[in-house]
Amino acid sequence: MGVKTTAVLTEMNTPIGYTIGNSLEIIESLECIKGNGPADLEKITAVQGAILLCEAGIASTQEQGEQMILKTFKDGTALEKFLQILGNQGVEKRTLELLKKGEYEQVFAKPKYVENITAQQSGYIEEVNAMALGTATVLLGGGRQLPGDKIDPAVGIKLVRTKGDRVQNGDILAEIHHNGKLSKMLQTRIEELSSSVKTRHLSEGC
Repeated sequence: MGVKTTAVLTEMNTPIGYTIGNSLEIIESLECIKGNGPADLEKITAVQGAILLCEAGIASTQEQGEQMILKTFKDGTALEKFLQILGNQGVEKRTLELLKKGEYEQVFAKPKYVENITAQQSGYIEEVNAMALGTATVLLGGGRQLPGDKIDPAVGIKLVRTKGDRVQNGDILAEIHHNGKLSKMLQTRIEELSSSVKTRHLSEGC
């Protein structure tokens, strides 16, 4: 059809960034465009943004485009433009000011409970099972199992460590954000999350 397209292949076995869940991901995204995001999230955002800049003739190379995107994170123009878009869509001025200041707890719903998942052995994290984390978040109420299900924006999972990180036995791997008594199914799923984060045991001195 004559439409120029570009595909970006990414690894989806491990979550991008550190959060899974509606409010948690929005907060992480806001921090990203402030220049405070996880490196992998910043990278994929810059790569995709640079592709658009190149195709629009604004950047001459992919590298130049990525640097242009990252510059808007650091100098505040990305955040200002995003807040402008929100304002044009009717978001209240006070809410925009709170988002700009990073006072997210006054904007987004907060969970009643936060529980920790801890490492069962010392080593390096080899795998973080994105599917298991996503399924657990749905069971928490962060996604729909049926079309009419109501989504709870406050629940989700926040990773403290991710693939490649070194951990000691007992270190916190992730936080479970939820709003009530956990069902047996969900309790089982959360217990399984410890095994979904696989560590490679290291001998002493390594």
